[in-house]
Amino acid sequence: FEEVLVDNMLGFASTPKGLLLLHEGSMLEQCIDYLYQRKCKKLQVSKTQKFGYGYMVSQIVGIPAGLQALESCGFIRQLSQNLWWLLENGGPPAPVDVPVTQPPDPFFEGASLKAMTSLLQVLISYDSLYCILTAPHTLVPLNEELSRQPEPEEIQDIIQRIIFIDSSAKRQCLMNYESMQIFGLRILSVLLSCLDTLMYFQQHHDIVSYLLSCQHDAKLDDKIVLDDCTIERNRILVRCSILGGYGEKVLPPRLSVENMSDVYPFTLCDTPGVIPPCYIATPSTTPEAKDDVKLSAMLIPDSAASDSWLTKTRSFVLAACRKSSFSGHVGLMEVVLKYHQQETSPVFPVLSIEDVAEEECSSIPSITGLEYGCSMIVEYGIRLSLIPPTTDTKPLQNLCRCVSLAITKQQHSPAKVMKFDWFVGVVYLLFGGHIDRARSFLTSLSSTLTSGYIWSLRLLNYTAIKPEIASSGLTIIHYNACHCVERLIQKCLPKVACAFRLSGMSPTHLVKRWITSCFLNTLPWSEICNYVLLVVSEGPAYVCLYCVALLKHLEMRLLQHSTQHTLLYNILEEPIVGFMLTDHLDYMLQLEQSHGKMLRADLQSLDVI
Repeated sequence: FEEVLVDNMLGFASTPKGLLLLHEGSMLEQCIDYLYQRKCKKLQVSKTQKFGYGYMVSQIVGIPAGLQALESCGFIRQLSQNLWWLLENGGPPAPVDVPVTQPPDPFFEGASLKAMTSLLQVLISYDSLYCILTAPHTLVPLNEELSRQPEPEEIQDIIQRIIFIDSSAKRQCLMNYESMQIFGLRILSVLLSCLDTLMYFQQHHDIVSYLLSCQHDAKLDDKIVLDDCTIERNRILVRCSILGGYGEKVLPPRLSVENMSDVYPFTLCDTPGVIPPCYIATPSTTPEAKDDVKLSAMLIPDSAASDSWLTKTRSFVLAACRKSSFSGHVGLMEVVLKYHQQETSPVFPVLSIEDVAEEECSSIPSITGLEYGCSMIVEYGIRLSLIPPTTDTKPLQNLCRCVSLAITKQQHSPAKVMKFDWFVGVVYLLFGGHIDRARSFLTSLSSTLTSGYIWSLRLLNYTAIKPEIASSGLTIIHYNACHCVERLIQKCLPKVACAFRLSGMSPTHLVKRWITSCFLNTLPWSEICNYVLLVVSEGPAYVCLYCVALLKHLEMRLLQHSTQHTLLYNILEEPIVGFMLTDHLDYMLQLEQSHGKMLRADLQSLDVI
């Protein structure tokens, strides 16, 4: 009876809210241990689910508690051992009496594709990657005098050997150096498509300098030797150096040297801080901003806002979202927030975002990649003429520090290290670099329910959230917003839901990445502005509706790559092409009519104390 119960409860681990229930009921470790036992016996996931080890694992690693359970039962160690064997021999460990032959070198096919997918299913979440890379671990020592090096024991060892190949001992431990090097670069490319992961690697490994040094080592007569490795490193360098969606930057394609019939059409990056002009797309002409003061005065409510005023404002917002050239987002958002302050009681305590006093400097948490993240935001704003070309990064850095300090004052236990706040960077650009207006906007927004869903760090370890939930590493974006998106996908886009399941990737990771980065590097700036305006004006339900509309736009692309077993790589690495809110707003309004009541009820359930 107990085994049947655990088997049935394991099904909860396939959804974000189900994971939360298992964690609250102290059943997560037992269910994952049962999952590992069935995998070792080569049985189906559970008696009720035939497929989906990869899908369920990718769901479980979305929270630190799930990753810790996978590590304690031996799943991660076995994954590391099998992964290394796949890389070296093209298959799982064979019996002793069966001879092992070295296969040909088919990169990204068969065993290589399986090895890459199995690794990324664990590292796809920044939270799981951070837990793995920061866990106490002694790397397996390498000895240059040995002809064959000891096999890696953990994922940290594998990452050090296939990504950071910076010693002769590491080169000796690779049976096929060129293929393993490209394999490591492909893994790195997928990982760095997450902006939070990029900030971590830049701060702790100075990844840009490392890649540039590798390009320098590949020079002959002051020219970089063109091969598959230098082309892949060049692509990663462009990704790491500048922000931008489709039409704002040019990401060089992957071209195999063997199949190139002409000269490589792009200039290779080889100088720190310098990106060749060929990777910077010419932005479309930005319309002149309207006078936000006049716009605010036109829509400003009286002491008591009437229903007609609310209807007028909502119709104005929806009409603005249908225009690709509208530029009065800031004024509209300020008007809406002023109404919320007058007519609705605060859901959360207002953040006190003030200049940091000298005595508080020691309590400011360390922000991962603060300087590099701010430099990327400022460069992006200057390139799109959103801020003056002489703008310095220090004001934005100070704003990020003030916001982080204010957030830690409302946490169960103040965090010592925090992720870079991409939403603060977007707000900074929305207000044209005006720090005071950006601070005022963030302060007003912080008391609304919307802030918990559009601003990923707002409720991180928040004091009003149950301690058992906060300790799991889950946020309301994960167990509320992402859970609602998955439910909507299953009801409204069943083919998309099936494509994700067959590809071994949970859509939760993609949606969470979109929301956390505020769609930077995914959508062009005009669509990011429309997204922020729509959510701030219409409420957090439109965070979910917007993501569903995006997935509907990507449906054919997802189905195509799921049949090619490359969905995970394509959807994470490539920007979204051709999405415009004006084309999908009617669909979102239809979803709101049919599912809005359910969405609002779920999103208002915060599991507070």
